[in-house]
Amino acid sequence: MAYSEKKKILVIDDSETNLLLLSAVLEDAGYDVELLNDSHQAVAYINKHKPDLVLLDLLMPGMDGFEFMDKMNQDIRRPGFSIVVVTAYDSHDNKQKAKDLGAADVINKPIDISSFLDKVEQIVN
Repeated sequence: MAYSEKKKILVIDDSETNLLLLSAVLEDAGYDVELLNDSHQAVAYINKHKPDLVLLDLLMPGMDGFEFMDKMNQDIRRPGFSIVVVTAYDSHDNKQKAKDLGAADVINKPIDISSFLDKVEQIVN
């Protein structure tokens, strides 16, 4: 994959461990990865950059994943990108709420790397 063709993925998670794991997995698969541990910073980042995909944790201090998705839905300048929720906070209600807010998919932690990469590939291509 040529450098200019790399898909840009923004990972938002307050866990350094999760950020490092997802970064390693995605970079090994050929993606350009940006890591942020704060959803407020992510809003500013998205307004300047155009990620192809946002991987979003639900449980974060400040603005949680649901509030982040709601804010993205209200922003008329929002560039076109998909959001995939990656969470250990798994329940039917949370999955439904994430989908209702526009999440393309919900992936449970701990992730199955092969399945995770398949889903990412399907969504960004």
